[in-house]
Amino acid sequence: MVRVDRGRKAMLVVSAALVGFVLLGGVLGRTLAVEGTYSFLKLFNEVLYLVRNNYVEQVKDDALMQGAYRGMLEALDPQSEYLSPEAAQKAARNTRSGPADIGVVLSKRQKYAVIVAALEGSSARKAGLGTGDLLLTIDGKSTLWMGAWEATQALQGKPGSEVRMSVLRTAEPRSEEFKVVRKLPLKSPLSTSFPEPGTGLLRLGSLQEGDAERVRKGLSVLKAQGAGRLLLDLRSNAGTNVDEAVRIAGLLGGEGTVAKLAEKKAGTTELRAPGAPAAYKGRLALLVDAGTAGAAEVLAAALRERNGAMLVGEKTWGLGTVQKVITLPSGDGIRLSVGKYLSPSGKEWNGTGISPDVLQQRGSGPAGEDLQLRKGLEILGRATDERKAA
Repeated sequence: MVRVDRGRKAMLVVSAALVGFVLLGGVLGRTLAVEGTYSFLKLFNEVLYLVRNNYVEQVKDDALMQGAYRGMLEALDPQSEYLSPEAAQKAARNTRSGPADIGVVLSKRQKYAVIVAALEGSSARKAGLGTGDLLLTIDGKSTLWMGAWEATQALQGKPGSEVRMSVLRTAEPRSEEFKVVRKLPLKSPLSTSFPEPGTGLLRLGSLQEGDAERVRKGLSVLKAQGAGRLLLDLRSNAGTNVDEAVRIAGLLGGEGTVAKLAEKKAGTTELRAPGAPAAYKGRLALLVDAGTAGAAEVLAAALRERNGAMLVGEKTWGLGTVQKVITLPSGDGIRLSVGKYLSPSGKEWNGTGISPDVLQQRGSGPAGEDLQLRKGLEILGRATDERKAA
C-alpha cells in the first residue's frame, strides 16, 4: 500500500505542473506561443528531475509520464482521459471489449470509477448496485488508474462471464465484494400505467436508438385510455442517445429548439425537434433523481423550458459533455470533452446537475409507497385544480 500511495503522490506532483502548462495553452513538443509558458515548461522539467533523482524508490520514466498524462486529463473533467495505444485504437473504432456487460453507466468521482445509474433489469441492479457506488477495483485492478471509458470497457466481455468488483457503497461507509454476471444489453425499460384516474405514468429507464418511436406508441396508449395528465419517470435514466431525447421532446412539445451544443471551435449549434405535431399536449411533470444523467438531462431541461414541466425529486447527476477521441503520433491518445449541452435558453448543468422544482428525497412511505411518485401526482393534481379555478 505504501508503494502505491507514494507513486500516486509523485504522479500528482508532475500532473500539477502539466495541468498548469496546458491550461495556459501549450502542449509538450509544440511551439511556445503563450507568454510565460516557458516558465511552466521549465518548472515541469525541474519537478521531473527532482522526482527522478530524489524519490525514495526507483521510478520508470514511461510510468511517470503516463501518470502525468492521466492526471492532466482527469483535472479537466470526469469524462476526459488518457488512452494507451491499444485503448486509443479501440476507442477510435468505437469497439467494445465484448458484447455483454453488467448494465451500468460510469463516470469518475473521488478518483475512482462511479456508477451514475444501473439500468433497470440489469445484472448490476439485481445485485443491488446503484447510483453513487464507487468501483474500487474491477477484476483486481484499481480504477484509480482507469478513466470512465476504460472502466466501462473492463466491465464488458462474453455473455455469462463473471466480473469481480470491490465496491464502496453509498448507503454504508464500507466496501463489499461483488461477483456479477455479464449479460447482453437490454432494451430501454419502458412501461405505461395509470397510478390515478386521468393521470398516465410513462417510465423510461434509458435512451437508446428507437426509443422515441416506443414513447410515441406509449403516449398513444395512454391518450386512448383517457390520460389528461402525464408523469414522465426519468429516474436512474443515464441514456446516451441525445438524438432520441430530441425526438421525444418533439413528441411532447412540437417543433423547435430542444437543446444547444456549445463547442470551442464550431461555436453553438441548435438541436431542433422535427416539424411534426406534438403527440401529447396535456399537463406534464417529470420525476428525476441523482441517476438522471446525459441525454435524460437534455430531455428534462428541454421539457422544463418548452412545456413548463415541473421537475420533482432530486438534483440530477450533471453529465452534459461530448467527447472526441484524438489519436497522437506516438499511437496513444486522449478522450477529450470538446462540447457541452445547454438548455434552449442557454443554461448548462454539466458538473452541477439540474435542481428540481420540487425537492423530494427518494424513499418509501406506508405500505411501500413511492414518495417521489406520490409527490409528482400531487403536483400534477394541484396544477390541474389551479388551472380549473382560473
